[in-house]
Amino acid sequence: MADKNMTVSIEEQEICINAMRDEKFATIYASDSTYITKLDRLCKESPDMYSLIQDTGRGKKYLLKDKTLISFRAKKRELTDEQKKQAAERMRKYQASKSNWDTLSSQNF
Repeated sequence: MADKNMTVSIEEQEICINAMRDEKFATIYASDSTYITKLDRLCKESPDMYSLIQDTGRGKKYLLKDKTLISFRAKKRELTDEQKKQAAERMRKYQASKSNWDTLSSQNF
C-alpha cells in the first residue's frame, strides 16, 4: 500500500497536461508542489472548471473541464519600474479593501 505523504525530489517533480483534440476537457498530472498548490486553489475557487480526480501521494491528477483555458505565452511580460509601482499600489489597495470587507462580514450584519 502506497504512503499518501511521500515526497518527490525536486529533480523528479513534473507537470503533464493531456488534452485530446476531439475532447473539450484536459487532465493535468502534477507532482511539482508549486503547481499542486496552484491547482488545489483553482479547484476551490473555480470548482465548475477544475476538480481533483486522484491523489496518489506522490502527485495529484486534476480535470480541467474546458481545455481552452490552457495557454502558452510567446514571452514574459516585462514591466517598467513605474508599472511595478502602480501594480504594487493596486495590490495594497485591494488587500486593504479585502481586509475591511472580511472585518465587516465577520461582524454578522
